[in-house]
Order: sequence, then C-alpha cells, then structure tokens
Amino acid sequence: MIASLKALLRPSEPAYTAGQAIDFGDYILRLKVNARARRISLRLDARTGEAVVTAPRPKHLKDAVAFAKSRHDWIIEHRRAQPQVERFTPGMTIQIRGHSVVLAEKAGIITARPLQGEDGSWQLVTSGDATLFARRIERYLRQQALKALQTETDRYAAMLDVSGVKISLFDAKGRWGSCTPSRKTIRYSWRVILAPPKVLEYLVAHECAHLRHPDHSERFWNEVTAMFGDYKPARKWLKTEGHTLFRYSS
Repeated sequence: MIASLKALLRPSEPAYTAGQAIDFGDYILRLKVNARARRISLRLDARTGEAVVTAPRPKHLKDAVAFAKSRHDWIIEHRRAQPQVERFTPGMTIQIRGHSVVLAEKAGIITARPLQGEDGSWQLVTSGDATLFARRIERYLRQQALKALQTETDRYAAMLDVSGVKISLFDAKGRWGSCTPSRKTIRYSWRVILAPPKVLEYLVAHECAHLRHPDHSERFWNEVTAMFGDYKPARKWLKTEGHTLFRYSS
C-alpha cells in the first residue's frame, strides 16, 4: 500500500514530443525525430538561433534532451560564434555566383532586377519598406537559384544518361540537398546561389550522383569525381564556410 502511494506521489517524467521547443533560459532547444538518423545529434539553427537535437525514434527524445543538457557549454560557445543574422537592406553587398552585387533601393521597381553601372559594377534594385525590400531581394535570389540549379542539374544528369529530373528549393540548415532517385527529384538549398560557382556545381554533381548511387559509397564518390573532378575544395568550403550563407534573412 505504502509502495503504491509512493509511486503515485512520485513526480512524473516530462513527456517529450517531436517539434517541441524547450526554453532553458539562455537558449531554446528544439526536439526533432528522424527515422533515418543512426544516433542522437545536436546542431545549431543559424536562422533561429535554436539548438536542435535529433533522435532516431520518439522514445529516444528523453535521452536526446539529456544529451543536449550535457552539451550546454558547447551550445553557448557556438551560439556566440554564429554570425549575426542580417536582413537584406539597401547598401549591403552580397555575392551572387561569385559576383559582388550591391543592394539598392529604386522607387517604382517592384520586381528586383540587376542594373550594371558605367564602371561595370552591379546593383540589385527594388523598392518597398524594410520588410518588403528584403522579401523582394530573396524572391529574386530564389528565382536565380532555381534557374542556375536546373541548368546545372540538366547538364550533370545528362552525363549519367538521365533526363526529366525535377528540382525544387528549400531552406533548412544542416542539409544542402537531397535526392530521391525513384522519383528523379532533387531538392536544393536556395542559398547556394550565394556561394562560389564551383560550390554550386559540386552540390549539383553530388546530388545527381545519387541518381545512380543512393549511398556515399566509394562508387558514389568515384561518380562525383568522374563528373566534377576534384570535389574536395568545394566540399570543404560548404563544411567550413557554408554556415555564413545563413546570416542573411528577409
């Protein structure tokens, strides 16, 4: 009887769910479940500033939270090192496929478009208040990303004698692309348009290689090399510099 009462009075452990956000005061922890994950992992979302912990199954979320708590100092240190998120604003200089472009406001221009100055420099101009200006710039960048990525996808897919590959864009920290060979679909991060051209091309070659090899086996990397050449510098750039592309926001 006493044992039963103790069990009833014992505080219950919190139930964790995928998508839940836990406020730890100095940071927010976001819980995720990914059936393809082999282990619990922890990362920072550059756009939201949240710590994101991923577990293979819902039943592992308790352990995932405990793991994140044990990495408190790591989370705080890396949050401080993250670049500050900047909204697209007039006067800002960004890189578009390796070219420096200055954002500028020009009354009456609703759809953002590039203008070249007499000195050869480029501006990307549009109008609107702070929020609208930033959204119009991002819309333009997404359109350019879609065009460039479709062109490169068609080119690399042709090397594999594959046609009809459909692409789409997404915006998620942690993954630059994903391929579903059975459907001949590839998803890319639109932000790669802000990276050097060779980095964008490498990403496309990488995802197209998955049309034949859904894993990261030696045969997969040989396919990437056969199509693209030495991929290591571009791959390293994504690992070491890719996070900087997430400092921009609309």
